[in-house]
Amino acid sequence: MQFSYLLLYATILFASQCVCNVNDENDDNGTKNPIPSQLTVTSWNDMPYSAIEKRNGKWIGKGYAFDIFNSICFKLNITYTIIPPNEHILGDEKNGILGALYQKKADIAVAFLPILLDMRRYCEFSTSLDETRITAIMKRPQISATGSGLLAPFEGTVWLLVLASLLCIGPTIYIFAKISSKLWNDSTSNHFTLSSCFWFAYSSFLKQGSSIVATTNSIRILFATWWIFILILTSFYTANLTAFLTKPQFTLAISSLHDIVYMGYNWVTFKGRAIEFLLSQDHENDLSLLNVSRHRRKGIFKQYDQSENILNHVGPRRLFLAEAHYLQTVLFQNYINNTRSHLDHNLRCGYVIMPEAILITNRAFAFPHGSPLTKHINAMLLRFVQTGIIQQRKVKNLPLAEICPVDLRSNDRKLQNNDLILTYKVVIAGYIIAAIVFLFEIIYAFILHRVKNSKVKHNSHVRREKSKTSQIQKSMNDVSMLKKSQVMYPGTENLMLQAKQQFINGRHYYVITDKDGDRRLIPMRTPSAFLFQSIA
Repeated sequence: MQFSYLLLYATILFASQCVCNVNDENDDNGTKNPIPSQLTVTSWNDMPYSAIEKRNGKWIGKGYAFDIFNSICFKLNITYTIIPPNEHILGDEKNGILGALYQKKADIAVAFLPILLDMRRYCEFSTSLDETRITAIMKRPQISATGSGLLAPFEGTVWLLVLASLLCIGPTIYIFAKISSKLWNDSTSNHFTLSSCFWFAYSSFLKQGSSIVATTNSIRILFATWWIFILILTSFYTANLTAFLTKPQFTLAISSLHDIVYMGYNWVTFKGRAIEFLLSQDHENDLSLLNVSRHRRKGIFKQYDQSENILNHVGPRRLFLAEAHYLQTVLFQNYINNTRSHLDHNLRCGYVIMPEAILITNRAFAFPHGSPLTKHINAMLLRFVQTGIIQQRKVKNLPLAEICPVDLRSNDRKLQNNDLILTYKVVIAGYIIAAIVFLFEIIYAFILHRVKNSKVKHNSHVRREKSKTSQIQKSMNDVSMLKKSQVMYPGTENLMLQAKQQFINGRHYYVITDKDGDRRLIPMRTPSAFLFQSIA
């Protein structure tokens, strides 16, 4: 603490040596360019950089910006009064900080304002004080964006190439086997069906045996090549899986402005700051892509409130967009509160800041156009920047270590249930596919059984029809024989009238009553016997 004040004091002395004659400097026309002893200052609430509040009827400023400006005023013997803007926003020619500068109601804006090209028509900027990164804070996800443990060793492209090679090796072996069988008249090549070749590739991939045996040198080389490929692939997979489970690299699902927009995330930011200012412009700029989600009503602008906890607006699918240093300050305070609540180490960092930025810009104080203060204030600010005082002042209240990094690097890494989610899905999917295939097999067997039974019934019906047709034909033949017998043997004219058909003991008979009243049975298939008995 004492060291920082000594460093600040030394910087002021160093700057005073460089600008000791600043009041005596001439402008480009050779005339005097004195600094006014009384200035009008405006600022806005943007802690920890700047803030204004009223005490005992007087506005006072605080934050990093006023720490620097007070040092400059002390050396240059300047006093100032603060006038608040009508709104704590960047604004335009009528409102906000830009409105106060554009209308020359204030001599200087003591705040870390973003240097944006569209703002230069309202004001001019001082020497750049620092570089700021606008990024997002989000709820820490439970699962890394690299995927589950089973898929993590390889990226998506590698998995697609492995699948392609698995689908290609089967048909390749089949084609080689068919061509070889025709060249050498090898009957054993009939075992190389397309399905058996696919199963060989799949079983080899899982290091299992196969029922097919290579019969030619070309096929043996194909087999050996595939086995070597599987050996190397599984070795790399096993090694990378072990490394992932013992020392995982945690990553976020979003890493750019494009991800925020097209992955459908909701976002919240402060009203009137750099993001809304850029989105309100008519031309394309670095943040124009956010207008896509804004038109989908996924973007919300909140009025700045120093006492409001922005983490209340952050959720699993909702981000808060702000300056990275401000988010780090909020995250550090949340970490301290969780530590004081004696939460576990993994629960203390419930939020995480996206490492990549959606906008990078410099920041500076601002003056009205043509202000005589610009040259003198810039000379002092340049010394503060060159000596690193501003950067040191920014990180004064932050720890040296990174606050809640993306990868917590926990040493007690254990295999979690989330790492085996894909295993459960594979097993369940296998059971479902097997059940569906089994259902199709039952349906196929049922249809095959019905078709077979219909054919049997049809054949049986055809046979019965043929049997009836043959019996009728034979009966007609018997009648024809009887008619002939009437010619050959007189006295048998009334036999046809007297004959009746009956089915007895599984055979057809003619029942004839003779002149004596006796009944006789004559088989229909033996007309000769019928004639013989009738004549007799």
